[in-house]
Amino acid sequence: MQLFMKKIESLVNSISVQSGVGMIETVSERDDSKNVVLKITANTPIVTKDGQLIGVSAIPVKGKIIAYVDSRNPLPMIHPLQITPLLVIFDQYNKKGEVSVGAFDERLYSEQLKLKLHVNEATEIVDLQGKRVDVKNLAGRLLFVFHGATTRSIPAQANPTKIIATNVVEMA
Repeated sequence: MQLFMKKIESLVNSISVQSGVGMIETVSERDDSKNVVLKITANTPIVTKDGQLIGVSAIPVKGKIIAYVDSRNPLPMIHPLQITPLLVIFDQYNKKGEVSVGAFDERLYSEQLKLKLHVNEATEIVDLQGKRVDVKNLAGRLLFVFHGATTRSIPAQANPTKIIATNVVEMA
């Protein structure tokens, strides 16, 4: 099974707002010559590593962010590259927490991640717009799973605090 998702890890160079759209200019942590402009719309959630929603102005210059992009979308042939991510995670300096990204089956197991989720009534399950999603509707969709430490068992197991479900589905 394959997901068409690209992970972009970078540092914030500058942030601006133009016509209600946030523009985050980034530079790669590994290669200073690679920069990308992330277009943040009203439909682009920005969250912390523990799953809390924040605004674009809460991200500091030189802050580390992780953006996830559906790689099936066409890319404009401009430099620097401008893309609209599905979700942006601000990787805060002192926040604990993990984010696992992958597709899970009806038993909430991800073969690609070798991870089993244990969802309970305290787990917040929403879509990218923040609307509640039933746990029965998660199978086969790309999920952003916010959790603490996992067990060392095989498969690893986690108790998520928040799950953000996308409309991106796995490809066989």
